[in-house]
Amino acid sequence: MFILLSTHLLGQIPDLDTIDFSIDLAEYVITAQYEPTHYKEAIHRVAIIPKKEIIARGATSLDQALIISPAIRINHDQIFGSTIQMRGIDANNVAILIDGVPIIGRLDGNIDLSQINIQNIERIEIIEGALSSLYGSNAAGGVINLISSKSQVKQWDLKFNTQIESIGQQTLGSQIGFKAKGFTFNVSARYLNYNQYPIDSLRIIEKIEVGNNEFITQSKYPLNPKQQIAYGGFVRYDGNNEWSMLVRYDSNNESLYDYGTVKRPQFNPYSEDDFYFTNRNDLAINFKKNWNNTSIDWTSSLNHYTRIGEEKRFYVESNTFDSLLTTSDTIQFGTFFNRGIITHRITDKIKGIGGVQYAIEQGSGDRIINQQNSDSTLAVFSELAPFLELKYKPVNKTHLSISGRYSFHSIYGKKFTPSALLKHTFSENLVGRISYSQGYRSPSLKELYLDFVDINHNIIGNTQLMPELSHDFQLTVDYQASERLDLAINIYRTLILNRIDLFEYDLLKFQYYNVDEYSVFGFQPTVSFKRNNLQIKTSGSLNFWSTNINEISVPVYGQGLDINNSLQYSFPKNQVQINFNHRHVGSKPLYRVNNEKVEIRTIESYELLDFSLSKLLFENRLNVTSGVRNLLGIVNTQVNGSNNDSNHAIAGVNNVSPGRSLFVSCHINL
Repeated sequence: MFILLSTHLLGQIPDLDTIDFSIDLAEYVITAQYEPTHYKEAIHRVAIIPKKEIIARGATSLDQALIISPAIRINHDQIFGSTIQMRGIDANNVAILIDGVPIIGRLDGNIDLSQINIQNIERIEIIEGALSSLYGSNAAGGVINLISSKSQVKQWDLKFNTQIESIGQQTLGSQIGFKAKGFTFNVSARYLNYNQYPIDSLRIIEKIEVGNNEFITQSKYPLNPKQQIAYGGFVRYDGNNEWSMLVRYDSNNESLYDYGTVKRPQFNPYSEDDFYFTNRNDLAINFKKNWNNTSIDWTSSLNHYTRIGEEKRFYVESNTFDSLLTTSDTIQFGTFFNRGIITHRITDKIKGIGGVQYAIEQGSGDRIINQQNSDSTLAVFSELAPFLELKYKPVNKTHLSISGRYSFHSIYGKKFTPSALLKHTFSENLVGRISYSQGYRSPSLKELYLDFVDINHNIIGNTQLMPELSHDFQLTVDYQASERLDLAINIYRTLILNRIDLFEYDLLKFQYYNVDEYSVFGFQPTVSFKRNNLQIKTSGSLNFWSTNINEISVPVYGQGLDINNSLQYSFPKNQVQINFNHRHVGSKPLYRVNNEKVEIRTIESYELLDFSLSKLLFENRLNVTSGVRNLLGIVNTQVNGSNNDSNHAIAGVNNVSPGRSLFVSCHINL
């Protein structure tokens, strides 16, 4: 099998504005470096998805941008939206950040990636493996950091973009920036509307047999219509190239509509309709100062997340809602996040990085049940965590990094998490890295106190949960075989003790429990080939996982295979670029506990194929892109299971996408 590569770089909280614009910024990164560093010198190995690639593929949401990474799997839910899995590890162990600040609002441990606005994102940096010593909880499986635009070259910067898709989705965005006397002002807005089917069609349900003459019912068109409105901006001041301060505010709002089936069609027909309104407000302040061999980077943020769910009875004949039969619930989460970092070059060979992180998280609402205080729907915890990293370069070709984090949690007490990484350059064309990282994750407020029971979901928390502890080992080798051919391989093993998982203890009923042990072993071979204007990239991810469940002696095993192939060809004279992208998503085993026995189900594999063509016009001020997403038209895949007679049967349907989508987009830079 021909396996290819996506370029691997490094990322974290990059602010590359201090670098001259005449050089290629795409080659400079900061993850775990805390200062602009060329990717060949970076000690960690991370993949970067630049903005130009996002635009060329017609991606309008974070899930669409991440699908090209074979280490990442995107799952879809009618209510929870698009969620992520990295290297066989679920989303609650993957930290998703914007400029180093965690994104809040996890439902079922997941963040809906389709809600995250990427219009003003310059690059996406993906770090695989445990980074809890630097990023804390939720980073035991990896980090995805979205780097936003923070500067501009011209005095005025005007940008407009629009995209229309055949599935009934429209996107419109704008951005205006002004720069004068050290100040940069920027405001932006974005609107998205998805409405593929008429409301009457969304009320149609179909029956699917699951074995033993049992059936399940579901919507014929499961993807619900939605609208998103996002706006925000920033003010930045640069003082004599030695210090800078930035204040940023972002608001993201989504309305999601879930129309129910028509009941009692012969007499005054009605339906039970659900409406979900999500609001995210994020305010962040960042201060940076450099002098001599020392730099300071401080970030504080206030993040607020609200989700309101309403259930209304709709009478079809009168086209009205019954105000007396309307119920609603609200869930809110807020954080006060602070991180300060001091970097000091002790000698030419030793650099010290020290910092502290302090966060308070609060949750309240109808779905938050504080069982330790039955009179309260408010739950709060805080965490204080100093951390330290030493980087040592004994010889020019060897880099050593040792880091540790000491956490003080208001509920779970103290915990130390170490990490060590060694990078050695064997030759100009051969680089090797080996690392060990310990991860630590305390249960979230939702895992402790969530009570999410409605017509679509039945999920409850567990106050008896214990924190997770993980061990991550990685070995990576990058080899440049020639000017045209690059080879790489990443071998890893992650072991999670007391893993917090959502168990299906009864049909479609879930509760959070600790698993004795969860282990993932895998490797990712990659290859990249370039010749003139042709680039061919392929990357693969094969992992094997196993788990031992409490009080069940027989372990559960599974494997996952994902492959991504891409081809890019450019016509420089005509400023045209053609892109093909193929993604194989392998089958995924699922398990549940039923009467102290493990039942296995499997989501079938599927193929995704995208094509796009981009053209630059008017001295690169206009970028027109057209293409087809999901060319094969994959909408659903089956979920196979076993009945009591061990015969295979259909256990359900897994939604993949809205189907084949033709799109046209325009990006205007003035």
